[in-house]
Amino acid sequence: MTVAPWWVHEARRCGKQAFVLPLLAALLAFVAVVAGPGAGVVLDRALLSCALPTATALACAAAVAREPMVELHLSLPTPYPRTVARRLVWPVSAAAVSAAALVGLVAATGRRPGPVVTLLELAGLTALLSGAAVWATVRTGAAAPATGLIVAAVLAKLLLIDRVVPEGAVQAVPALLAGAWLMALALRALGPCGRSRARLGRGADAHFGPREA
Repeated sequence: MTVAPWWVHEARRCGKQAFVLPLLAALLAFVAVVAGPGAGVVLDRALLSCALPTATALACAAAVAREPMVELHLSLPTPYPRTVARRLVWPVSAAAVSAAALVGLVAATGRRPGPVVTLLELAGLTALLSGAAVWATVRTGAAAPATGLIVAAVLAKLLLIDRVVPEGAVQAVPALLAGAWLMALALRALGPCGRSRARLGRGADAHFGPREA
């Protein structure tokens, strides 16, 4: 199979939610900002900063959890972590396009915060939630625990972190690094050299890497 059919195949394996969820979340956030009474309102800010990252993380978790043929992938020449990473490119790309459109539309309205702060916040939280969602899905074999982790992280941001940590790079950079680290841990667990146990697939009892003593 050549490169182009591989990418098309991975797009199909992700499911429609990989493309629909980020788009709908960005639309919801924009409508909330425009229809809201003004900048700084709690609901407006919450939807603007969290809706798109949350939707992207849910799409990433679903793309990993819905794979029914893990054993088949493990027998192929292409390493399974590479297959998963290639598959996750689609929801991440949909999120990037949606984020760019959202930031541009919000900037056109003249609402605060500015486009740079908004884009940084979206990128950081998207990386953190997506990394955490994929890690939780790989570890448990289901998207439900990832959903709970995402909700907990969003609540922690809105109720605690936003009150003590300034917006922008101060929040975004640590979130980006933490998200990348969690994603790397998840992909490593899927490989033959992974030292942690990973369960993937509905009701599957597939273990990746050597069993721990």
